[in-house]
Amino acid sequence: MKTMSGREFEVTCICAEWCDLCTQYRPGFFELAGRFPQARFAWLDTEDDADQVGDLEIENFPTILVRRGAQTLFCGPQPPSHDLLRRLLEELLRER
Repeated sequence: MKTMSGREFEVTCICAEWCDLCTQYRPGFFELAGRFPQARFAWLDTEDDADQVGDLEIENFPTILVRRGAQTLFCGPQPPSHDLLRRLLEELLRER
């Protein structure tokens, strides 16, 4: 699992190393971390990090999981748009 340190929130992208779309999405995902210093950004590979993915139903890539402590704020597939993820995070993190 690759992570960037943060504080109150955790933003996790669940993808697969074999997925070209995921490989292309990863750099922009971590670039967003600079805009959200209150969040820890993590990348989970469905195969390499299967124990951490656990029982989550992964229907499509990328799947985004946003948590505040133990509370899940969002979990689901999302189109591979960094702008869409940015807007989602602005809304979720504003509602704290």
